[in-house]
Amino acid sequence: MRIVRLVALMVAVATIGTLAQPTPAGAATTTARRMFASLTVANEGGSTTYQRAYFRHWIDYDGDCQNTRAEVLIAESRVPVRFTSASRCTVATGNWVSPWDQKVTTLASDLDADHTVALKEAWESGARGWSAINRQRFANDTWSYTINGLTDNVNSSKGDRDIAQWLPPATSTRCAYARQVVAIKYRWKLTINTAERNVLAYIFAGSCGNIAMTVPPRAM
Repeated sequence: MRIVRLVALMVAVATIGTLAQPTPAGAATTTARRMFASLTVANEGGSTTYQRAYFRHWIDYDGDCQNTRAEVLIAESRVPVRFTSASRCTVATGNWVSPWDQKVTTLASDLDADHTVALKEAWESGARGWSAINRQRFANDTWSYTINGLTDNVNSSKGDRDIAQWLPPATSTRCAYARQVVAIKYRWKLTINTAERNVLAYIFAGSCGNIAMTVPPRAM
């Protein structure tokens, strides 16, 4: 079901964190609450027609043999990565903090490249009306929040659920997760349904909603 009981959620978000994204000089800013308020609320559809193959990934945009997954892992590692071979195509090791469980790992094989807004959720929220090229762009979008290196067990528990169905196990990261979801939905002009709106409204009713955010560049 896509309905969340807000009474239960009050306990779940009691320790929401308040880490803010750094703001580039000259960039337009808003608050998380205002960005959330700018989203369109609509009924979702298309779940019976969704196929993962509609979102082509992982691809190598710049022809350097490193696909989107590799590019994300390289960008997010806290130390220079090492590769599986001299061709430097596939990442072997580095040092990553998985964002939603805060687990540290040094093996790339322990991480999945997770779409913060799952591909199925994107499809149901508007992407079913996009061209194949735009779905490919979304599936390989390396802008800030769209894709994160996430421990595989947490990625499995998240699956294709939206924010009304799943919140990070590390409660201190839930504010950041909500902000990322809203930023991605804004960037790609995706909608939220009533259940998502209710959860986000509760999270952003507190101090989390006052956090300054850079207005994401539109992708659509």
